[in-house]
Amino acid sequence: MFKYSFKYILLLIVTVVFFTKLELRYSFGDYKEYLILLFNISSMVFTLMGIWIAFLYPNALKRLVNPKVIENADFSETLNETKRLESIVGSVLKSALVVVGILFIFFFKVVLSSFDFYLEYLVFWKILALSLAVVMTFMQLESVFHVIKSNIMFINDLHRKREEKEADHDI
Repeated sequence: MFKYSFKYILLLIVTVVFFTKLELRYSFGDYKEYLILLFNISSMVFTLMGIWIAFLYPNALKRLVNPKVIENADFSETLNETKRLESIVGSVLKSALVVVGILFIFFFKVVLSSFDFYLEYLVFWKILALSLAVVMTFMQLESVFHVIKSNIMFINDLHRKREEKEADHDI
């Protein structure tokens, strides 16, 4: 977990330094539109991966509803299944963090804009906001790629199982 946090913090620092060197001029309206797009993508990934978890791992969902009834799923036999579930859950968590980040950005914009120090340090706030958007974009791109990878793995498993059934049927 620390490895991922370090990666995002490092990216934030690098983008703050990079954007400080540039003289960026962008409107809050443009930034807001981008955050809304990022929010929609995050919501889509969150929803799709939540459905995947419910479909592929129904016992995990049953355990959430009634923790006393179902035992934990045992993935000790198949490392591939464990990695797939980690990838799916990781995508859901990253998408949720992006949504929370966007909510905080909008909240702090509303609250901070009423203070004098917001206007005094407007350039800093804009650089920080844009840098946060870069980090959240990176997180969301990772999630989207995990969605793509999970779907490819699922299709490959379907083809493999179909071929195994056809081979068994031919014997």
